[in-house]
Amino acid sequence: MTAKFLKVSCRDCSHETVIFSRATTSIVCGVCGSLLTNPAGGNAQLVGCNVVETLE
Repeated sequence: MTAKFLKVSCRDCSHETVIFSRATTSIVCGVCGSLLTNPAGGNAQLVGCNVVETLE
């Protein structure tokens, strides 16, 4: 299982952020403060964002 960086778009304000696919902390949007991901013991659980692009 390889980890990658993801470019995601916030569902509330459409701001794009780059996150680590195996993030171990909750990540919030830097603009509006909405919750983007929750840690899930492996891959981060995307809750308030959509994946725009997978970066390598």
